[in-house]
Amino acid sequence: MPKRARCPHCDRLFNRDVLDRHIQRCRERTRSATIKKPQRGKKTVIVDGNNVAYHLSPNGKPQVSNILLAQRSLANGGYKPVFVISAALVHKIDHPDALITLMNEMDVVRAPRGTNDDLKIFDIAQKRNADIVSNDRFLDWLDKYPWVSDRLRKFRMTPTGLILT
Repeated sequence: MPKRARCPHCDRLFNRDVLDRHIQRCRERTRSATIKKPQRGKKTVIVDGNNVAYHLSPNGKPQVSNILLAQRSLANGGYKPVFVISAALVHKIDHPDALITLMNEMDVVRAPRGTNDDLKIFDIAQKRNADIVSNDRFLDWLDKYPWVSDRLRKFRMTPTGLILT
């Protein structure tokens, strides 16, 4: 009876005279499978832009620097942030021109005038199966959207950036 050995890649038994050829084929198969593996994309998070802009703002005036800091922190953390802001935020923020510039550079969704931006946040989060970054507890909406509490991610703002808790 010929001697048999196992392939180190697939763990199948082969005669020794055929084993070398099989190992080469098996190695090529595993090498091409690792090359063709799709790269995992960044996880999308829906950010309550108004909540971030107003967070720890002096005199209750929203700050565009908070949004920029949050965007940088989340992107560096491996997330793809989508900011949802209300139509009124553009008129209330400390630097409206800077916000409009950021809106063109980043993924920002502006809720239509006269609509609640919370509903837009829920809609996008549900469509993209994404978490929501906000310190708002959305208590008014939990009856209609019970899944929100499971996907809600709180944050802390520091001088160096946004930290998810």
